[in-house]
Amino acid sequence: MIVLQIPTHSGVSGEGGLSTTVILALLAALVGIVVLLSLIRLYRRCPSNKILVIYGKTGRGVAKCIHGGAAFVWPVIQASSFLDLEPFVVPIDLTSALSQENIRVSVPTTVTAAISTEPGIMENAAIRLLALTRQQIQNQAQDIILGQMRAVIATMKIDDINRDRQAFMAKVSEAVAVELEKIGLAVINVNIKDIEDESGYLKALGRKAAAEAINQANIDVSEQERTGQIGVAERQRDQRKAVSAANAAAIIGEQTALRDQRQQVANLDAQAVQTETEANARKAAFNASQHVAEAEARSKAESAARSADGQIRVAEQKAQREAEEAKALREQSRLKAEVVVPAEAARNQVVIQSDAEKQLKTLVAEGEANAILLKMKAEAEGIRLILDAKAKGYGSLIQAAAQDPQAATTLLVIEKLTEVARIQAEAIKNLPLEKVIVWDSGGSGSGLSDLGKRLVGVLPPMHQLANMVGLELPDFLGKVKMHHEPPAAPPASEPPPAAGKRG
Repeated sequence: MIVLQIPTHSGVSGEGGLSTTVILALLAALVGIVVLLSLIRLYRRCPSNKILVIYGKTGRGVAKCIHGGAAFVWPVIQASSFLDLEPFVVPIDLTSALSQENIRVSVPTTVTAAISTEPGIMENAAIRLLALTRQQIQNQAQDIILGQMRAVIATMKIDDINRDRQAFMAKVSEAVAVELEKIGLAVINVNIKDIEDESGYLKALGRKAAAEAINQANIDVSEQERTGQIGVAERQRDQRKAVSAANAAAIIGEQTALRDQRQQVANLDAQAVQTETEANARKAAFNASQHVAEAEARSKAESAARSADGQIRVAEQKAQREAEEAKALREQSRLKAEVVVPAEAARNQVVIQSDAEKQLKTLVAEGEANAILLKMKAEAEGIRLILDAKAKGYGSLIQAAAQDPQAATTLLVIEKLTEVARIQAEAIKNLPLEKVIVWDSGGSGSGLSDLGKRLVGVLPPMHQLANMVGLELPDFLGKVKMHHEPPAAPPASEPPPAAGKRG
């Protein structure tokens, strides 16, 4: 029988199997540690002085706000940030706020605020304040608080603001809190430093209260002094009564024991009566002085009250006068804006338009003057050319008539006779003529045979016409012979003697 023995190597296999198990266990532990560390990293805890804001895909609106707890922030789809809950102080330098009586009031205030932890308001803070710095949040809160304080002051009288500051602070806190909650803030405290007004009304009230307190203190002092003096007088009276009683008892005993001393007792009685009389006189004098002191105290109190009332009235009149002056300034500014400024603009427009028209007229006048000057220059040039041409023509005429200068003169005169006749006709065209002289040659013939007679008949009117215009005809045209006639005028039907015959 053959037996085969196969080595199993159980020890080696067991060691190899144990090593694989350990490695797998270590790997599993390592994976678990990594997962645990990742979960720890993703698990965000919120401190008590902060608000954890988880934004992204939260399933609760735009953001999830956690205060005093913890939550997982999943990567990629979510992110987180913190809002600081530390309070901050907002200084409010409120000046020139109008009260219900239109009095300017200055109320320097400090407001302590912080991000609210109320549900719903935290979401407002996450929406509006998450990316802002502390200074930017403070600036937003300052603007809101200023506006709300002005609105609250406008609904209250200055006496109410000054007298009941707790009510004023409560109204301010309520109004400011409502508006700050819209951006996620809560009001912690409102501290009003002081209240002042531009008109001095509050100072006048303070002076009035001080004067009243001083007057009351003076009255109280006078009352205490009077009470003390009355007590002293009463004690002195009781003492004197006791002494008098003792003296009387002694006197009675002495009178009983010693009859001889009756006179002395009587004297003592008289002294006692005198003492009592003096005491009563002193008491009456004290009472009179006490009444005088009381009257003086009342007089001083009344005088102080009148003085305080006078100061208050002066302050009220001053405030009213300043208010009227401010109203007058506002009315003056309004009139200036509504009347003066448009009038100035209209006046400037009219001035500019008149300047433009003036410049236009100046340019037109200059153009017309230049045109007239050019026209006159052209006319002068034309006249000069005409005169030059005439001068040349006259020179040629004189040269042509060099042998007979008289002929040149005659030709020039004949040239002007037509124009002279036209001017003369225009001159006498509308004149009433009483006498017409007709020159006739005396012949009835016509043609060339009577030409000489007609020419000779024309010469007298030519001479007369030349004399009328101040000209003298040449000698070859004849001369007019002057006849001395008698004073009697010849009949109108008789023609004058012929003039112009050659002598």
